Amino acid sequence: RGTTILIASESNVIASIKPFNGNIDHIVLQLDDDITIVVIDAISVSKNDGYIVRLWEIQSGFMLWEKKINPAGFNRTNSSSGDEKVDVVFTTDNMSVVVLVGGHTIVNFNNIDGRQIWRSDLAESPTLLHKLVEHNQNIYAIGLKKSSKSYSIEVVTYDIQTGVLKSKSLSSKIGHIKDMIVVGGGSNNGFIVWKEGQYVRVNRLGSDAIEQSSLESLYRNVIPSFAGVIGNLEFVNLDISSRTEFLIQAPTANGNSAANSTSIYSGALDKSEQLIISRIRTLSKDLVKVEIVAPAQSLALGSYEISYSMAASGGITKSLLDVTTKKINETTSVAYRMLVISDDGSVHFFKEDSIAWKREESLTRAIEVEFLDLPEKKLWTQEVDELDEQSEESETISPLTRYVRRLINHIEQLKDFPGYLLTYVQRFATGNYSVDSSPTSKAKTSIYRDTFGFRKLLIFMTRTKLVALDTSNKGQIVWSRYFGGSISEFQKIFVVRSSTVKYPPVVVAIGKGNITCLFRLNALTGEDFVTDHEIVAPTEDNVPFSIPTTAHRIFKLPVEEPDERTHIIALLDEDLKASSLKAFQKFATSFYFTLSEGIGGKSLNGYNVVVDKISQPFSINRLWKFSFPEGNTIVAIGHKPNHEKIASLGRVLGDRSVLYKYLNPNIVAVATLSPSSSLDFYLIDIIKGSILYHAAHENVGPSHPVQIIQVENTIVYHFWSEGIEKGYNVVVCDLYESEKPDERFDNSNFTSFSNERPHVNAQAFMFPYGIRTIGVTTTKNGIPVREFLFALDTDQVFGLSKRLLDPRRPRRALTNEDKEEMLIPYEPAIPDNKKFILSYNLSIYGIRHIATSPALLESTSLVLAYGLDLWFTREAPSKTFDVLSEDFSKGTLLATILGLVIGILITKPPVRRKNINSRWY
Repeated sequence: RGTTILIASESNVIASIKPFNGNIDHIVLQLDDDITIVVIDAISVSKNDGYIVRLWEIQSGFMLWEKKINPAGFNRTNSSSGDEKVDVVFTTDNMSVVVLVGGHTIVNFNNIDGRQIWRSDLAESPTLLHKLVEHNQNIYAIGLKKSSKSYSIEVVTYDIQTGVLKSKSLSSKIGHIKDMIVVGGGSNNGFIVWKEGQYVRVNRLGSDAIEQSSLESLYRNVIPSFAGVIGNLEFVNLDISSRTEFLIQAPTANGNSAANSTSIYSGALDKSEQLIISRIRTLSKDLVKVEIVAPAQSLALGSYEISYSMAASGGITKSLLDVTTKKINETTSVAYRMLVISDDGSVHFFKEDSIAWKREESLTRAIEVEFLDLPEKKLWTQEVDELDEQSEESETISPLTRYVRRLINHIEQLKDFPGYLLTYVQRFATGNYSVDSSPTSKAKTSIYRDTFGFRKLLIFMTRTKLVALDTSNKGQIVWSRYFGGSISEFQKIFVVRSSTVKYPPVVVAIGKGNITCLFRLNALTGEDFVTDHEIVAPTEDNVPFSIPTTAHRIFKLPVEEPDERTHIIALLDEDLKASSLKAFQKFATSFYFTLSEGIGGKSLNGYNVVVDKISQPFSINRLWKFSFPEGNTIVAIGHKPNHEKIASLGRVLGDRSVLYKYLNPNIVAVATLSPSSSLDFYLIDIIKGSILYHAAHENVGPSHPVQIIQVENTIVYHFWSEGIEKGYNVVVCDLYESEKPDERFDNSNFTSFSNERPHVNAQAFMFPYGIRTIGVTTTKNGIPVREFLFALDTDQVFGLSKRLLDPRRPRRALTNEDKEEMLIPYEPAIPDNKKFILSYNLSIYGIRHIATSPALLESTSLVLAYGLDLWFTREAPSKTFDVLSEDFSKGTLLATILGLVIGILITKPPVRRKNINSRWY
C-alpha cells in the first residue's frame, strides 16, 4: 500500500514500516511460528504444529481473526523441509480468502470473521499443488504430478461457493516447477505458461485448448535479441495482482542482452493501471543502475545510478516498486520509490538517484558481539598527526624534524582552545561528560574514548556479516562488512588486540565454508589488517587466511604474540588436531579444555594438548570421559562473562572474620535432564574430570529451558518446577574454601590436582518470570556488588542484586553481625518489584543474549541485550559512588570557593600589616 510497507522476516516477525523514513510503525511477533507467507492484505500463514492463518488490521497491527489448519497427513517432524506449498488468494468481491497449505489442503474462509466455508483435502492425490488462481467464481489450483522422469501439469477447479471440484490433466511434460509460470486471475483470465522441449505452451484456465510456439520462431519474430541464446530460458513473475504480463530471460552469446542474469526485476501499476517495470543491475562493487520502462509504449522512462556498497551488504535479491507517472506535452515523467532487500538481510529504500534510508536488519540474527575499548584521544591524535609516517620515513627522519612537526601540530591546536574552554564550562555545569571537550580538526571524524569510557564499539557477528555500532551515538553504524561470498557462516569473533599507540585494535572473525577462513580487520575501520612484513595473496574468494579443514572448536588464549601484541587463537579441527602459533607451545602444556555434543549430549570429555613435535598441527589427548546416567541429556552448560575481575579473595563477615572464596577457573557447570523429569546439576573440574558438587531437583518441566551462569565463586541457574509449588525457581550456589571462617586450603598455590573440595552454600528461591538468558554486570575491578540480569519472556530485562540472591540470607531475626554484613532476611520468593525492571516500559523483542562490559568508572557496567532488538544501557549495581549526584549543588560549591577567595583577598592586607607591626613593636 502507498502509506505502509509490510515485511515478513526469517526471524518470524511481521512489521509495518513507514516508507518516508523507514521507522517501524508497528510490529507483530510470532516467535513460536515459522512464517511461510504474507500477502498484500496482511494475511499471514505460519507453521506451528499445523498451519495458522491470521488476518491483521494493517493500520493498527491488531489481529482480526485466527484459524488453525491441520492438513491430512501433516507431520511436524517433516514440516520444515521446505516442500510444503502455500498460497493465498482473495476473491474478486473480497468476501472470501482461499488458502492452500501443505500442497494438498485448500480452505475457503470468510474474510470478515474467519468462518470456514468449505475445505478440500487431497492428501491421497499424487499431485502437489503450487498455485491458486481465482476467476469467474472459480478457484483453480495448479500443481504438478510426478511421473517416471518428468512432471505433468494438473488443474483442480473448485466452485467458490460450494467447493465442488473437478480435476483435469493437461497434456504436458516439464522437468521442474521453474519451467512453469501462472499469471492472471481476478478480473482477468488466468493462464498457465510452460516450457516443454523447444516449445512454449499456453493454456487458458477453464479451457482445454493449448497453444504453442517454438522457441526458434519466438526468438526470430518476437524477441530477436534472443537469437544467440546459449542457456536455458527462464520465466520471471512480476506478481502484480491479476495482470498477465511476465518476463522471459536467457543468457545469450553476446552477453545477457534481453535480461541480465544478475538483474532484479519488479513491476507496479501507475494510477492509470499502466504497467511499469523496473530493472536493477550492478555496474560495479559500489554502483547499481535502476532503469524504469513502460513496456506497453516501448518507452524508457528513467535511468538512475545509485551508490550501493556490495562489500557492506552483498548483492540485491529482491525489489518492490512504487511508481507515479505524469504526462506533460507528450513527455512522460516518472517518480519512483523502491524497497530493496540485500543478501545480508538489510533493507534499502531507493528514491530517484539516492538511498533515502536503510535498515540494518541483519542485526536481528546477531550470533555474538564483542565490546571494543576505543583509544584515548591523545593517543589517537598522536598516532594520526605525529606518527603517521611510512616505515621508510621512520628510519631516516631526524629527531629535529619530529620535534618541529609536533610543535606545528600543537600550534594548530591552539585555535581549538576557546571551544575547549566553552565545553569545559558546559560539562561542569551540566555534568554531561559525553560532550567533546577538546576537538581537533583531524580527529573529529575519528572515534575515541570519552572521559568515563562509556563510548565503545559493539562489533556484531551475524551469519555472514560483521557490523560495528557506536554506543554513544544511539547505535550509529561505524562500519560493516559482508562476507557471504567467501563463507557460509561465521563461527567466532575475537578482539585480539586492544587500542594502543601505533597499534590499531584488531578483530579476528573465523568463518567456515569448504575450509576455515580467518579475517583480520582493523576494528576501528573494518578494513583488512595486514602488517608491514606480511605478504598475503588472497584466494579467489578474497580470503586472506585459510586453513584446509573445518574448525570444531575455537579458543582465544591468554597468550600474546610478542611482536604484534595480539592474542593467540587456537583451532581444533574435526580430526581433533590443534593448530596455533609457535608461541602457543610454551603455554600448551597447561592448556586443558572440554568437548561435548552440546545441548542434547550425553557425555563430557576432558582433553589437553600434546606437544611432542615442532610442526603443527598438535595432537590432543583425552584425559577423562564423564558419561551421565542412562537417558540423561545435557540441557544447559554454564557460561562466564568475557571480562571478570575479582576484587576480593574472601567475604568479610559481620564479626570481621573472612570466608575465603573458592576461585577455581577450571570449573564448568552442567545441567542434565532425565526421562523422569529429574534435573541434575553438576560442578565438574575440567582438569581431572571430578565432580565437585551435585544437586538433584525432581519434577522439572522439560518444555521450559534451563539457564546457567558462572561468575567468581557464584553459580546461578533457573528452571521450571512441576512440584507442589509449581513455578519458576532460581538456585544460587556460593563456593568457599571452608565452611568455617578464616580457614583456607593448605596449599599456598591453587591446583586442580589437589584433593580439596569446595564448601557449597546453596539456596533456592521462587522466581516470578520465565527467562531466555542470564547475564551479570562486570566492572573494571569487580568492586561493586554483582547484579544478575535476566532476559524475561515478557521481553524485558530484570536486574537482581547479589544481595537478594544470597544463600546466606538468614531465616531468623537479624543480629547485629548480620546487619553489619548487610544481610537481608530470607524470603522464599524473589519479589516481583517493577523497580527491578531495567528496561522500564520498553519491550525488547526476542532477547537471546545479554553481554556486559566495564566502563572506566568503577561503579558502572555497560549492558547490551540483543536478539530481534538491540538495547544498550548503563547500570550501577552499587549506585554511582564515584560520581557526584545529579542534585549536588555545584553553584553552592562555586559560591563557597569564590567567597573564600574574596575573604582571603580582603583579609590578606590587614593580616600582613599586623605581622609587620608585630615585628617592630
